[in-house]
Amino acid sequence: MERGTLVRWNDEKGFGFIKPETGNDQDIFIHISALKHMARKPVVGDEIVFHRENQPDGKIRAIKASIEGVAVVANTLHSSTNSTARNTNRPSQKHHNHRNSSPILGRMFMIILFLGVGIFGYKQYEKMTAVPVLTNADIDQMQWQPSVPNPSAINQQPQFRCETGKTHCSHMRSCAEATFYINNCPGTKMDGNNDGVPCEMQFCN
Repeated sequence: MERGTLVRWNDEKGFGFIKPETGNDQDIFIHISALKHMARKPVVGDEIVFHRENQPDGKIRAIKASIEGVAVVANTLHSSTNSTARNTNRPSQKHHNHRNSSPILGRMFMIILFLGVGIFGYKQYEKMTAVPVLTNADIDQMQWQPSVPNPSAINQQPQFRCETGKTHCSHMRSCAEATFYINNCPGTKMDGNNDGVPCEMQFCN
């Protein structure tokens, strides 16, 4: 099993692309049918666990996927059909036990009703698992859309503030901090050649 982040998703078409954790691989195509057992639809930023599958055209798609932290919903189609069949069996038994009713007519009614429920359930299943027709233009358009930036990476950017007495390179901890000080804090003495780059001997070389 592999793990990655859903970086693009087309809810109307029902497909998107996963960026693997390795970081070196190309984004992997995923279709909604690989996630039909999940309790909700995927959204950009979800962590996806998946298997790879090589397609005849040389492309790779994700199969047997799941959304990290989202519940798996069991297939209720079969149980719903069986429950309906059991419920419809009760009146047919009463009808069969009635002296004035015909056993053949009761069996025919039961078969027709069971077939109707089965066909309805199958049609609903087809709608749930229908694969939309994808064109090369759709896939190319999705591949060229920029990835959503990682919010955690933005939050990890260093934050500085001017502190009294911090004017020399020996007071700094990094090039970023020295650059912040010469651009925002008065009285700094870290750019001897006035080229706009501070602490060239210590950090910003």
